[in-house]
Amino acid sequence: MTLNDSDKARAMLGKTVLAGITYLDADGNALEHRQFAGEVLRINDDEGVVLASAVDGEELFLPPTLDHYTPAAPGDYTLRSIALTISNPDYLCTWDVHLARGNDADVGE
Repeated sequence: MTLNDSDKARAMLGKTVLAGITYLDADGNALEHRQFAGEVLRINDDEGVVLASAVDGEELFLPPTLDHYTPAAPGDYTLRSIALTISNPDYLCTWDVHLARGNDADVGE
């Protein structure tokens, strides 16, 4: 982690992140879209960005590429996939997960 990343990591601790993840098959077709929200518990090179889920408190693991986490505009955000509305989150991020051929059967289980 660079010095700038370390500063951002410290600033993100305890903040709320909304994340959207799109799973794509080997041909680039969308298979599923998932949404998550949670409070940042810790950030490190081994685990990435670790959130406590806003739904059940379980730990969620997101990539540690901190420049991908952008400040959220104030307002209410509805995560349709889990029927949850979060007011005034701190950060937003989206990720595309490209699955290798043959691994697309595991999505949604």
